Amino acid sequence: MWMLSFVPDSLLIWIVNTILIVGAVGSFLSFFVLHKILNKIPALAPYYLLIQVVSAVLLVAGIYFKGGYDVEASWREKVRIAQEKAALAEKQAAELNTKLNSEIKKKQRVVTENTIVYRDRIREVEKVIDKDCKVATEAIDIHNSAAKNKSLEKKQ
Repeated sequence: MWMLSFVPDSLLIWIVNTILIVGAVGSFLSFFVLHKILNKIPALAPYYLLIQVVSAVLLVAGIYFKGGYDVEASWREKVRIAQEKAALAEKQAAELNTKLNSEIKKKQRVVTENTIVYRDRIREVEKVIDKDCKVATEAIDIHNSAAKNKSLEKKQ
């Protein structure tokens, strides 16, 4: 069956429709019209049953092939729609990834800037430690805001 994928669709549907039409016309003629004609011609009378059987087989085969082809066509359509949706999702994902990367870079830049500011402020506060080794409350505030990654303004 996989070899049928190499046959062009137009040729395949033409073959299926031909089998179906030949089977339908042959069945109609053999069951309703040829019976009366073949009974009058004794030489062709033995082939009457053969014509009926072949026509019925072609009709059934045509219906079967037509149904199979229609199911295959519907699956191909579903695959095409799914591929379009996947392509759209990939495009949207690429756009969202670009936005996400820019946001991540902005946040990393803020963290880096805050780190530099905290280092500078801590260096200033280190000089303020008194002889009893008590830490200034400003140093504790700097430490707490650094833990929360709050932005500090640079002292100038």
